[in-house]
Amino acid sequence: MKESKEFMPEKYLRFVMWFGLAGMLLGLISQLNRIDLDLFHELALIRELINTGSFPLTDVFSYVPTKNPVVHHEWGTGAIVYLITIHQGLGAPGLLLLKYLLTAFICIGGYIFTKRQGASDYAFSFFAFWAISLGWIGFTTIRAQLFSLMFLVIFLFLIEENRKGKNWPLFVWLPFYVAWVNIHGGFLIGLGLFLIYIVELFLGNFLQEKKFIDSLNHIKFQIIIFGLMCFAIIINPYGTSYLPYIWQAVTLDRTQFISEWRPVWQINITTFIGLSLSIILLAFVICYQEKRSLIVPGTLMVLGAAWLSFRHYRHLSIYSVILMCYAPILLENSSLSPVLKNLLQRHKKILCFSFIIVAIFGISLASWNKFWQLRIPTAVEEHKKGVPIYPASAVKFLKEKDFTGNMTVHFNYGAYVSWNLYPQVKVSMDSRFEVAYSVEQVVENLNFYAAKEGWQETIKRYPTDAILVPNWKPIEKELSQDDIQKLINFRKVYVDDAYTIYMRADLAEKFPFLDNRGKTIVGTFP
Repeated sequence: MKESKEFMPEKYLRFVMWFGLAGMLLGLISQLNRIDLDLFHELALIRELINTGSFPLTDVFSYVPTKNPVVHHEWGTGAIVYLITIHQGLGAPGLLLLKYLLTAFICIGGYIFTKRQGASDYAFSFFAFWAISLGWIGFTTIRAQLFSLMFLVIFLFLIEENRKGKNWPLFVWLPFYVAWVNIHGGFLIGLGLFLIYIVELFLGNFLQEKKFIDSLNHIKFQIIIFGLMCFAIIINPYGTSYLPYIWQAVTLDRTQFISEWRPVWQINITTFIGLSLSIILLAFVICYQEKRSLIVPGTLMVLGAAWLSFRHYRHLSIYSVILMCYAPILLENSSLSPVLKNLLQRHKKILCFSFIIVAIFGISLASWNKFWQLRIPTAVEEHKKGVPIYPASAVKFLKEKDFTGNMTVHFNYGAYVSWNLYPQVKVSMDSRFEVAYSVEQVVENLNFYAAKEGWQETIKRYPTDAILVPNWKPIEKELSQDDIQKLINFRKVYVDDAYTIYMRADLAEKFPFLDNRGKTIVGTFP
């Protein structure tokens, strides 16, 4: 023990732990510095709001029939990003700064949360390593879910203050919740977790006192707050129209369209194993709690989030934040804590060097990924790696040629086109999905680009002037045939290594063919 103290005082070891965890996190999330495709339709909405002075309740971006009203649940995210990147003129650096500030708030907030509840640095670093490994995929640039993770940390902090007998934290929570409602549909996670919290309070009191009515009285204030949270859902620009929309969004099966909504074992078996091991480890820690109780605070919330993650890969980051916050506390309050501390203190050198190696690896990876640089992927090579690539050059071509009309676009790239070309160009589809379109319309769009039977009817059904085609889609092989072009009356006017534009024959005469194959394409933001 004396040797370990001489090797490194606790405060320096704590710094090395933070250095290792921060380096690891930076390295992992730097892989996600490409701009998220949903951000473009959020920004386009706010630009339209500013230009017209009112929320567009009917769709203005698409030329196909859309829902009415169009309820955009992420409008608040668009407003924040627009304010920082466009209004304040911070552009791409501002977007990355926002991402890193939100990430820092979530991680530092989780650390402060655990320390306030009595967890040690050893316990935090142990589970933070797990949390980062599992949840880094949620730290995109940026998706509205990142704000949900921020609100989640605030929520956990305030309910634990309430658990200590203070009521003011829940009054403070309500305005935060209203903001959450207007920023991301993930506010439903907060509603569900608060309900779990009420159940925890009730069961904890009932199992101890064995008095049902008294246990209900014990949680009456929390029930009132829960009711106010439910009411707060209609405090948004769309009012009560938000309720049927959010119900449809929750019950909609997205698994056939968006892979991240599939169960975790279908996406990544390594992540599935890591998630399963974290649950087993957590259960082991719960079994060794020093104060025996059937309801250990926080466990139901962790298990609920774990269940969501098993069902939907997208929710892994939510589970990871809750794990980072509660698991260190559970470990600290278990009989395993002294064993872990003693083990780590006896092997401080190994612990120290391990964190340094992790930090070096993470920082090296972050540097390789140019963590300071926002990426707008455009190269076909990136598509082959599973990265969405944007039609930057094709859009530039249309803008320079002053094209005006309706354009068929793939589900993934319509928002990018709208942000750059609206109002001159309207699109057939974008990644808003259930916000504006029916499931049948999404299927129709995907089937068209897959060149499935009946694809020709799709462009005949709507007043289409141009078609933007990713070259790797089966439809490109069909459209490249001269006889097909004559049949549907479309002509090729533009091509690069990634995209091709076909235009209605009478319009194509005004657009001299441009071949940009072999040229380097650079995407810019905003």
